[in-house]
Amino acid sequence: MSKSPRFPQSLLLQSPLVRLAFFDNYTMAHPRLEETFNLLKLLVSNSGESRVIFIYGPTGVGKTTLRLLIEKWLIETNRQELEADRGWLPVASVEAVVQKSGLFNSKDHIKRCLFALHEPLIDQKIDYGTRGIYRNSNGQIVIESKVIETDLGWALEQALKHRKPKIFFIDEAHHMLMIASGRKLTDLPEAIKSLANRTSVVHGLVGTYELLTLHDVGDQLSRRSAYVHFPRYRADCTQDREIFQSVVWGFQLNMPLVEEPDLVSHWDYCYERSLGCVGILKNWFQNALFDAMTEGANTVKIQHLERRALSVAQCRNILKKIKEGENNHAQIEAEVSQLRAELGLPSLGAVADDSESQTLKTPQLGTQKARLRRKPGQPKPKRHQVGNQ
Repeated sequence: MSKSPRFPQSLLLQSPLVRLAFFDNYTMAHPRLEETFNLLKLLVSNSGESRVIFIYGPTGVGKTTLRLLIEKWLIETNRQELEADRGWLPVASVEAVVQKSGLFNSKDHIKRCLFALHEPLIDQKIDYGTRGIYRNSNGQIVIESKVIETDLGWALEQALKHRKPKIFFIDEAHHMLMIASGRKLTDLPEAIKSLANRTSVVHGLVGTYELLTLHDVGDQLSRRSAYVHFPRYRADCTQDREIFQSVVWGFQLNMPLVEEPDLVSHWDYCYERSLGCVGILKNWFQNALFDAMTEGANTVKIQHLERRALSVAQCRNILKKIKEGENNHAQIEAEVSQLRAELGLPSLGAVADDSESQTLKTPQLGTQKARLRRKPGQPKPKRHQVGNQ
């Protein structure tokens, strides 16, 4: 392993706050993140009729980092269009929030969406088409309490048509499943699908494996949806294990410390308490770095990691949910055989067997030919002379 740090050496002369901010802003470009990022870029650029994208994976795998990267990419690649149309937003995001009651409130969510589409630096105003929703003299959006949910929905539709974001992210979207009894689980996803169709704005629902609950809620939603899986690194996969070690090493080189810490030697402990999720790992290292700097230590040591690690109980609880989600994902992927059977197609195994049998038949035929015996007096096969030479 190289001992060359990846941070500007001048950082060592800066305050701990500046050095912590450097590490906090550092994004590890690991393969899982790059693959998911590239796929999502394609879907945002052209999703066809699939205007609802489910982005799911374990908690702490880095889904919010992925969302922020897409937001940054959209802003950087659309600077000229932004200058030409100051009323346009290339991307907008909102978080699905659970109320004190422990339930998701759709009316509150729509309000948050309206605020997310409000950009105070944009001069052009939106005609929300609803009484009780307007912008005051300071350019701030005002929503009166008397406005009912239906009117809020209409206002949101007008705002999306006006701002025309390439994608509207709903982070922590699995919270939308926490609805009161009496309401259908599919109400909100269907409403989002309908809103996406009416406004032609792609909606990205970012959340945990719980979003897979919605994968079979209806043919219309299924046809107009796309699914993006962001998995963790698996310790039982050699390639994943090696990549995870490289990730630990990358973080190690980017800690602005006088003495480079030796985190790679403890990679299995790092995996044990991060469960292969880079987001959990990054947050853990950030806390350990803070402790080391606060103590005036030259480097991060194992005791800093141990102090800030998730407890065994926390890890087991998170791992239980992750495994449930991974099993659900695997079951859905494994249903291809059932799908082919229902369509009257041979199973992939049967196709492979048939192909294999054909492959086996060929040398058998060749063997039979090889065993053909020449009649007595028949010459051996050879090239005969053709024409005059």
